[in-house]
Amino acid sequence: MTNLSAQNTIIVGTYTNSEKCKSGGIYIFDFDENTYKYDLKFHTENVINPSFVSLSPDKKFLFSVNENGDKSTVSSFSIEETDGKLIKKDEKKTQGEDPCFLISDDQNIITANYSDGSINVFKRYVDGKLSDVFQNIKFEGVGLNPKRQEKSHIHQVQFSPDHQYVLATDLGLDKIYVFKYNKTGEEVLEKIGEFDAKKGSGPRHITFDKTGKLIYLVQELSGDLSVLSFNDGKIDLIQEETLLSRKVRFNFRAADIHLSNNERFVYVTNRDDADDITVFIRKKDGTVKKIQQTKTIGRNPRNFSISPNNKLVLIANQDTNRINIFTRDLKNGLLTATGKSIPVCSPVNVIFYEKGK
Repeated sequence: MTNLSAQNTIIVGTYTNSEKCKSGGIYIFDFDENTYKYDLKFHTENVINPSFVSLSPDKKFLFSVNENGDKSTVSSFSIEETDGKLIKKDEKKTQGEDPCFLISDDQNIITANYSDGSINVFKRYVDGKLSDVFQNIKFEGVGLNPKRQEKSHIHQVQFSPDHQYVLATDLGLDKIYVFKYNKTGEEVLEKIGEFDAKKGSGPRHITFDKTGKLIYLVQELSGDLSVLSFNDGKIDLIQEETLLSRKVRFNFRAADIHLSNNERFVYVTNRDDADDITVFIRKKDGTVKKIQQTKTIGRNPRNFSISPNNKLVLIANQDTNRINIFTRDLKNGLLTATGKSIPVCSPVNVIFYEKGK
């Protein structure tokens, strides 16, 4: 008999513009953490490039970006409790091109618009509907890398654990911007500072530890993991470690980063010729040491997710159209490929949805 506590739901955001397969947008699977069995329960139709999705804090709504150049939008859906299907509630145009990340709370939706280097704030209503863009912040400048840093490219926005701040990574200008978060009022995001990353490094994603005093930053262009301190809105560099061998000669693009639930380990994906995931052990002072680097058994590993039982890591391999399943040792943090995967066209973002939690 299957252990019912192992039953979970996963939600997958995809690109719908693949020439090799057809995606309807957002896919929802029932998934068993013990047997790795999956069952496709629902998928949207004709939702354009929902490459990143975010659950509302109460898990009643799902929000997605829709990357589509100057026609880009943000969509909201309610999640039906009985069958887990998505019901579209609203769609609003962004004032920026190609949103690639968004965060939400019970008041606001905040997007990172990659292609034109801007951040949008939308008001969120109790029924899941959205306002038009309430606040638009745009950044100008040029970075070191002429191909990738010809202008600002906002790649992520993230709440601090205490919800007092929002941080934004600028891959184009090698910066992390710090905003005071005013949940209500005319100016939701109030810029109070910025951190200069290494020139040409391309800050992509960050994750906080639970104290909110340490930040872990992955840099797409340099392939570095940085440990940063965060105090009263001020960021300082503590440590920088490479994901690469020092004599690397291949193409790479570092991607996603997550801490394990007990915060003993840090995981980072890297794409292109690397196509791997690196495991770091976290020391008591928050600094890290590399302990494993293993292939993701797929091409272009994007976002990944650690399962609720902490024993699995699901990695979205965009170019091989599969979410590959790895086991995770709870004691030493090391990953092992299971040979099992979930087929999805052009998966980018995978999250777990625990019903009733």
